[in-house]
Amino acid sequence: MRREGPCIPLARLQAPGPVKTRTASGPGLGLEPVLVQPVLTGRGAPRRVPSRPALRRVTSRPALALALILALALLLGGCSAANQALRADFVDFNGIVQFNQAQQMLLNLVRLHYREAPLFLQAGSLSAAYESRASASASLTKEPGYPRTTEVGIDYAFASKPTITYTPIEGQGFTTQFMRPITPDTFALLVRSGWPVARLMELLVEKVIIGGEMLQNHPQAPTYPRFQALVATLRQAEAAGRLGLIEEQGALVARAGAERFPIKSWEFRSLFDVMFAAAHNIETPAAYRDRVRPALGNGVLTIRASAERPLDALVWVEHDGYWYSIAHADVQSKDTFALLLLLARIQATPSAAQPVLTLPVR
Repeated sequence: MRREGPCIPLARLQAPGPVKTRTASGPGLGLEPVLVQPVLTGRGAPRRVPSRPALRRVTSRPALALALILALALLLGGCSAANQALRADFVDFNGIVQFNQAQQMLLNLVRLHYREAPLFLQAGSLSAAYESRASASASLTKEPGYPRTTEVGIDYAFASKPTITYTPIEGQGFTTQFMRPITPDTFALLVRSGWPVARLMELLVEKVIIGGEMLQNHPQAPTYPRFQALVATLRQAEAAGRLGLIEEQGALVARAGAERFPIKSWEFRSLFDVMFAAAHNIETPAAYRDRVRPALGNGVLTIRASAERPLDALVWVEHDGYWYSIAHADVQSKDTFALLLLLARIQATPSAAQPVLTLPVR
């Protein structure tokens, strides 16, 4: 942060807060190998505090002294506005990255719905450059026939120019995060964290072998009703407080009352498979129905399609002339979508570049 002149925060003097404006915005999901975009404040443009000129005309020495004191106080109070902006940027950046990740997930679900290749970007670095300018002036004027006058002027301006650098997830990082099957330990961790076992079974489990019979988690499969019966058994045990995940002879077992189901006989999906299954729940505009293959969804996620941008959506994205969104009032879909975002973070490789936020300090 560069300052011209002294900048000493005052405890009781604060200039008006920064003004937030909006300019062009978008999903922040460009297809360039490396994308550098301005960080948006909330979902708008860089924060900028406009110049604040002030002018006082005084005619006596005591008034001149008072004007100079007030000018200095307002000048130094501008530093308080800058410090408030620095503190607010941390929260703003967090919200921006979170919203961009949500839009990215939704966009790739829509791409999979239309059998298009997904692309994921990860935030590599966040940096913020700050500029401030402050000045004060005074002039003495004596005109014939008029009393002597003094003009005091002050000017303060503060601007932030933050950027986020995105890089594509490719190669081994993509394979590990999206193509690697979810492990039984991850399933157990999610159950113990409070996620409904029925939701996890419907999303994460591909098939279960019980008594030599393979129960498939596909609405078109003949064994799907028996898979749903297993899910109902686990759901009822969970509601009654009789569901437990225990280890027996080194193997993870789901215990529902007196019944036991060895999880080693379960086949789990990869994150890519989970997303592909969730994409079956996307509404298809009538004009685009020839672009998709008919498939039955499992109803755990509903993504609406509309010609106009929705006003009541948790997250939205535009794709090929239509808007796709998840409604704020659709709690089940919001839970499922949050689970997808959580899985993307769990499956991420430890060596993947983590976002680094750089902010100046006082």
